[in-house]
Amino acid sequence: MSPRSAEFLEAGTRRLALARASIETDPSGALSAAYYSMLYAARAALSERGIHARTHAGTWHELRREFVEPGLLDVELVTEAQRVQSEREQSDYDAWTAPAEEVRRVIELADRFLGAVRSAIGDGPPSS
Repeated sequence: MSPRSAEFLEAGTRRLALARASIETDPSGALSAAYYSMLYAARAALSERGIHARTHAGTWHELRREFVEPGLLDVELVTEAQRVQSEREQSDYDAWTAPAEEVRRVIELADRFLGAVRSAIGDGPPSS
């Protein structure tokens, strides 16, 4: 794995740990951290292919092209991860308080997403 991909995966792992640690005290912050853990994992995968997207939308688009279309990542998993972006924006920009149940669902999704990316790029099981 490239050093840059490893950095992105480590950032994703740290964000997921932060999400887990802050679910009770800051559920909206936890949701945001869980979303970013998935975005960083997506960027890690793209980095392995020498691809850099400048935006969130570009990252998801390229991930679909490089990993979903050839069957390396599940379309439903990636779609679900991408959909969290709108909730993350609500919590970050509109001061929306994410319900704890939704935050737990997103954290579980992020855990599955990081594991799937690790498998797709050959990094073994998740370490979170």
